[in-house]
Amino acid sequence: MLDAITAQRLRLIGRLESFDADQWDAPSLCAGWRVRDVIGHLVSILDMPVRRIMLGSVKAGGFHRFAERVAKEYGERDPIALTARYRELATKRFAPPVVGPIAPMGDVFVHTRDIERPLGLAADLDPVVLRTLLDHFCGGRARGFVPASRTAGLSFAATDVAWEAGEGPRVEGPAEAVMLAVNGRSAALVDLGGDGAAELGRRLAA
Repeated sequence: MLDAITAQRLRLIGRLESFDADQWDAPSLCAGWRVRDVIGHLVSILDMPVRRIMLGSVKAGGFHRFAERVAKEYGERDPIALTARYRELATKRFAPPVVGPIAPMGDVFVHTRDIERPLGLAADLDPVVLRTLLDHFCGGRARGFVPASRTAGLSFAATDVAWEAGEGPRVEGPAEAVMLAVNGRSAALVDLGGDGAAELGRRLAA
């Protein structure tokens, strides 16, 4: 998993190095975040000591509030410098307590598409890793990513890789669209079908 995380960071960095100013300032799939803010998040969680993240989260009233503030602070940096710092940190290997390496792997895969999809860039994600992530995200235990209630009672299937999970009305489509939708990105619903797709859409809108 740690090797897969590094590989995806480097793929994303390769794309960032060709972005122009408009692409850096474009909105991402993360509500209220520009592309530069998403990269700010990915860089900041590698750049800051764990102790600072923990203390900052307590003071901010939660990790997500702290992460958003810091992401936008980092996001204001010069894109060339920010990309260079991401490359310096790309090989950093860490696994959060309890959840392990699946968390940073999910983070970089989902945020890659948060950046690329609004810019019209095609997905280029490792299908083996995608299957692992989909098992996690659709398994009811993806704490911090996917509430169990979002996927409960639905089944999921990827149409471009050999993967399916769950029981109930089916949600099907490209693996990256399933990954994004269960992670709350309603923009991906347009690529999904099946008799469970409408129910997933209702859950995201609730």
